[in-house]
Amino acid sequence: MRRGYLILIAGGVLIASGIAISVIWAGSLGGRIMNQNTILNGVSIYPSGATDAITQVNDLSRPLSLVISIESNDNTGQANPILRETVRNPNGDIISTNDFAKQFVATIKPDAIGKYTLTINNLGGNFVRIGILFGNLPFVSQNSQLNVNFFAGLVIGGVLAIVGIIALIVGLVVVIVDRRRTTRNTTM
Repeated sequence: MRRGYLILIAGGVLIASGIAISVIWAGSLGGRIMNQNTILNGVSIYPSGATDAITQVNDLSRPLSLVISIESNDNTGQANPILRETVRNPNGDIISTNDFAKQFVATIKPDAIGKYTLTINNLGGNFVRIGILFGNLPFVSQNSQLNVNFFAGLVIGGVLAIVGIIALIVGLVVVIVDRRRTTRNTTM
């Protein structure tokens, strides 16, 4: 087999390997996030209303992550809704409370093992729809910093795919050059 075709085959294998590693890594990450967190979408909160979310904490060394996004509301042209988040530990003590009008992201240091309750109150006078992620994100480390080592699988898969694409381009060039040489040598 000619060298150009071998390079093309190697490039294809590298691309397939990179894609497979990335898909497996992303699936694993997605599964962990879905299993270890409370995720709610499209939660409606009426004026002066509230909603709750509960998550289980089994490891005090990892922070709780809280992400609240306002998906939509019916007060077009009016001021943003005012919401209040309150997190209570298993003993019922308040460990976090904040008012916000847009998206809200926080990490909270748990102080006891057990169920933590998030309550979101709509302090405004208009209906609001929100999304909530409450729990332990696997890529947030003990000191609430992003753990970039957790993304190694995605980086490796991406690098393999890029190297595979480069190998395909080089292989195609080598095949074209070899064909031209063969054509030139046979005509002489």
